[in-house]
Amino acid sequence: MFSPYKLAASAAVLTFALAGPALARNNSDAAGAQKVVAGAAQDIHTLTADQNFASLLKRAKGVFIVPTAFKGALVVGGSGGTGVLLVHHNGRWSNPAFLTLSSISIGAQAGAKGGTLVLFLMTDKAVADFTQKNNFSLNANASLAVVKWSPSAQGSAGKGDVIVWSGENGVFAGADVSGADIHADTGYDKAYYNNKLTGTKQIIQSQISPANASKLMTELPS
Repeated sequence: MFSPYKLAASAAVLTFALAGPALARNNSDAAGAQKVVAGAAQDIHTLTADQNFASLLKRAKGVFIVPTAFKGALVVGGSGGTGVLLVHHNGRWSNPAFLTLSSISIGAQAGAKGGTLVLFLMTDKAVADFTQKNNFSLNANASLAVVKWSPSAQGSAGKGDVIVWSGENGVFAGADVSGADIHADTGYDKAYYNNKLTGTKQIIQSQISPANASKLMTELPS
């Protein structure tokens, strides 16, 4: 005999079964996103201890920080990691938006353990590419001049749309991001902002900053 109560109970069980994995993924993404933000805050704290980098950040239109991208004893090419993008305008930094970087060419470097990668966005063109496209590549079609930071060639800082800094130790010492693929990490975006902000451009333009990003925002020079 048909029972609406049994039907309702079955529907509730099905809903829970379907929602369970999604909730677990959301919690995992939220934890992962917060870990990226915390790592970025620590990296900026370390970088700005050097006045050269503090000055560079003050002049930058934006910054993309990948706290830890590669792991492994030997990495040649391969995938990268997730980082946070912040845009600098009117004396303040925007909310962090999550982007994933991949297809980096780093060459054969045995013993590399991974490291931090920072892309300083020095022009409006660079910021536009990072914020207005869900997927793009830092190739010739992007028309962006990508310059590697070098302590012995600080003058190069004024010649690029994007200035790349990588840790002196680890895999990024020889990183070449000129052909890297970059795309929005919508899973982290949604989890971190609890679905209230979606899309890189909306996040960057929002005036509502999450409390758990305050450490990162404090570390960035205005």
